[in-house]
Amino acid sequence: MYFIVKDENEKVLLFADNREQIERDLNIQPKWQDYEIEETETEYVLDDELGFVEKNAEWEERQRQKKRQRLDALILTPADVERALYKEKQMDFDDLKALISQQLPQVDIKGLAIEFRAKDFFRGAEASGMRLFDVVGALLGYTPEDMDYLFEHKELPANNEE
Repeated sequence: MYFIVKDENEKVLLFADNREQIERDLNIQPKWQDYEIEETETEYVLDDELGFVEKNAEWEERQRQKKRQRLDALILTPADVERALYKEKQMDFDDLKALISQQLPQVDIKGLAIEFRAKDFFRGAEASGMRLFDVVGALLGYTPEDMDYLFEHKELPANNEE
């Protein structure tokens, strides 16, 4: 990988996989032609917030956190959730309440019934330190990634076995 760095703060201005590509890019940006082209094994990425940055574990963790925040903010209506549940499991909320009551007797079923009538369901909803959709999804044989899929596509992944 080839790159040029701005002297004042060591900020990467351009990077490319090969020298010819970065030379072409420099022709488009003549103000940077005085900077030296350097070669490195380090991989750089274009970050929306930070500009060109080194692709490393810290950057990847920041990307995972941003993705998690985006997913946790997704909203479905109760009808969206019940429709997806019925399509894949032939269950409605009454069936789900019965399953939860059987599998998790400590859960307040009347309180849960009230929650099922909520205006919106948030992917990141938590209660008692538990991620609600991850717990309910696990009861139905779904992974947290499957629950992310539900909120992104308004349907559960097909062919999931109980």
